Amino acid sequence: MKHLVLVVAVLMSSFGFSQIDDNWEDVSEKLPGYVITNKGEKIEGYLKRFLKIKSQRKVKFFKTLDDKPVVYDPEDLKAYKIENDYYETHPYEGLSGKTKVFLLRTVDGKISLFDYYIRVEDDKGAEMTLSKKGNTEVSLDFDGTKIQTEVLAVKDGDDYLKFASSKVIFSFKNVMSKYVSDYPELAKKIKDKEEGYRILSILKIVNEYNAHFAH
Repeated sequence: MKHLVLVVAVLMSSFGFSQIDDNWEDVSEKLPGYVITNKGEKIEGYLKRFLKIKSQRKVKFFKTLDDKPVVYDPEDLKAYKIENDYYETHPYEGLSGKTKVFLLRTVDGKISLFDYYIRVEDDKGAEMTLSKKGNTEVSLDFDGTKIQTEVLAVKDGDDYLKFASSKVIFSFKNVMSKYVSDYPELAKKIKDKEEGYRILSILKIVNEYNAHFAH
């Protein structure tokens, strides 16, 4: 049971501070990037950064620094990039998991990994100290809201695997070995539960898989 709790904690990690989305974009700067339309057209320009939750649901794009913004949602775009962060549109939300959202890509390859952020409530408030000088302390007081991360794998653009699902957690060796079955040597290591090829080593497994097919 302790191992299961650790697995869930790793696959759904939390940030112990509040994400205050309201009006964040009003004070954020315009950063270089681009959007990719559903027709595959890449349009370069500038974007304003939202916080993690809102970044999954919309993007504010400026063709030039002086232009008025165009607001896109996941139904409008295949992807967008703001500075070094790349978001792709994928079905993820809702009871059926088919509602599209922008997901932050963390690994790019034959298998790509994406982070999905959700807000969870915590009845404990939190306080973060920013600086101390003598008897003076600058701190931020938060409402206890936390951001939780789920990890999604996408193989060859449309083969999805949600690592936080109970199916993957309770039958990782079977599900993951099948997912990478086109690399038999790696699939066998996972199936045999070799050290370093279990559920807590997802990043290692995906990187090894991608490196194999990169040659």
